[in-house]
Amino acid sequence: MATLARFPGEAEAHDLRPVDPAYQFNKYEAIVNRRVRIRQLYAWPNIQNQIIYGNISNGLNGFQFSYDIPPDQIQVVVQAYFSANGAMYDDHIWEKYKLGEAFNVKDPTTDKPSIRNIWYKSKVSAQEVSSPPKERSHPYYTDTSIEGLQRRGVLFLI
Repeated sequence: MATLARFPGEAEAHDLRPVDPAYQFNKYEAIVNRRVRIRQLYAWPNIQNQIIYGNISNGLNGFQFSYDIPPDQIQVVVQAYFSANGAMYDDHIWEKYKLGEAFNVKDPTTDKPSIRNIWYKSKVSAQEVSSPPKERSHPYYTDTSIEGLQRRGVLFLI
């Protein structure tokens, strides 16, 4: 409750239904219901459970490199909820609402409550991986940032 007390008292919300244009139902369905050989779903309720990033990366790499399943035949969906929703927010929201304090997340560079989303940004530049690298040893395949996993087709939902 202390965490929620920091946020404004009133907020508007409405049910987002598949017929609502903001939902973009057809795009969503094209992503999650495409024909693939492997489907993985992660339910992620706790922002403090950071092992999820390595688990997702290991799953992708295992199927691709151990079982020779093409990357476009692997579908990974991560459903974030409860405190894990915080990992889906941008740096502006982290700073404005002091999410580092709220979720007890320290920035490793300052050792203070984080005012940025420490899990989102990839250390691998977009130009470096405009197309997936051929070498298995490339950092692209060990990038466990949200941005890096999204480049590999992981869909994060909130």
